[in-house]
Amino acid sequence: MKVGHPCPTTATSHCSLRDDSGWLLVTAATAMELEPLRQSLNGGNYSGRGAEIDFLNCGVGPTATAASLAAWLACRPGRYAGVIMTGVAGAYMLESAGAAVQSARVLDICVAEREVLGDFGLACDHGADPFDNPQLAAEREFSLHHQLLQTACDTLRQRRIPFHRGTFVTVNAASTTRRRGMALAHRHLALCENMEGAAAALVCQRLGLPLLEIRCISNLVEDRDLSRWQLPEAVARNAEILSLLLPELLAAVAASS
Repeated sequence: MKVGHPCPTTATSHCSLRDDSGWLLVTAATAMELEPLRQSLNGGNYSGRGAEIDFLNCGVGPTATAASLAAWLACRPGRYAGVIMTGVAGAYMLESAGAAVQSARVLDICVAEREVLGDFGLACDHGADPFDNPQLAAEREFSLHHQLLQTACDTLRQRRIPFHRGTFVTVNAASTTRRRGMALAHRHLALCENMEGAAAALVCQRLGLPLLEIRCISNLVEDRDLSRWQLPEAVARNAEILSLLLPELLAAVAASS
């Protein structure tokens, strides 16, 4: 397996029109979230898997993610069998929100079954409602059920690695109060929030590519207190888990090609 070089932005990348169709693209908002994984994979032995990996730093937020990912994929048609969005996330305090879903804790692993644009539409106390004008109708929710998701969850169970699976919420502005987090959690019965996943899901949906989103919890969504965050530890934990998952994901890609 070949591990491609990371690209800071699509603006510095070049277009390749090769029809490889067996690669996976791993993307995250920051180089901080990608570099530990890239280093881990460069030291690994995944030969003979029949698939290869590229890395993309897509930038922070849904706008940067959609622009970067769409541009990257558009100039590499047929190259990828799937996209993996990864990084850190903030966990909602679900019990406090009255939701019948178990809350994730700091350094827990979460896998997305569904992505929601949480603050897109008509702003209100719980985030946003859909536009009430049918001419403004737009996609806000994205299912991520596919073989990559199933392979990831099966592998985590086989390795006896605890994880949560469920809904992720993508926001343009990260929640800095417990009140807003509780409102979004209750509204969507969501595990956690991030700033990129739904944008990546939309791009992949339009291009017919499966998206797997896996994140490690770096903090709780509460009244903002950076002293309680475990960002470096979450980045390291995320890289460790994804390094364990990738051989099985690559095998699944090779088997389906």
